[in-house]
Amino acid sequence: MDKLMTCAIAYQNLLDVSYRCIIGRKGKLKEFTLIFDMYHFHHLAGLHKLSDIPKIRGNRERVFKNILLGELTYDDISESKDFQSIQSRLDYLHELENFMDSNSIIFNYDKRNNPSSRIEAAYLLQNAVDSEILYFFIDKDDYSNNFMGKSFFPKGHIDFTIAQPRWTLLFKEKIDRSNKKNIIQYDKLNSAEFSE
Repeated sequence: MDKLMTCAIAYQNLLDVSYRCIIGRKGKLKEFTLIFDMYHFHHLAGLHKLSDIPKIRGNRERVFKNILLGELTYDDISESKDFQSIQSRLDYLHELENFMDSNSIIFNYDKRNNPSSRIEAAYLLQNAVDSEILYFFIDKDDYSNNFMGKSFFPKGHIDFTIAQPRWTLLFKEKIDRSNKKNIIQYDKLNSAEFSE
């Protein structure tokens, strides 16, 4: 199957899923809910960087649907002069649900601590998939109180966690609206160790 379509199908499986997380640091607790939307796929896949491919311009939800229909393919986008800058994202984007289902490390992200980056995000999540360290930046959605993905890519040569204060995952619940299931994936808040 086309690699871009594989990523889109895997992402489509997340459209009815959200993750509610509680994190802690130095006695402070913060809670956020992470959601997924067709619109955000475009940026997570790095398609915004391929300005020389006409098929990816315009409505981002339409572009996502065109990928699912096979009207925009991996071969199409590989013709971009900037394709190499996003190629590694597409090697792992189909693993985003596995990334989130594990108990990944959560960092507070402060852009001021990494002036070489233009990424605007509230949190950086880091996890290893197939021995590759991956970064998932999330930020508050402009239209709701939820959080959404801003960027997703392998670590590469830059360690974005340097000088970032680390938060500890205390609770994570996966909410699947299509199956009407809430699954508590991690709960340190109610463990004997935490309450002592």
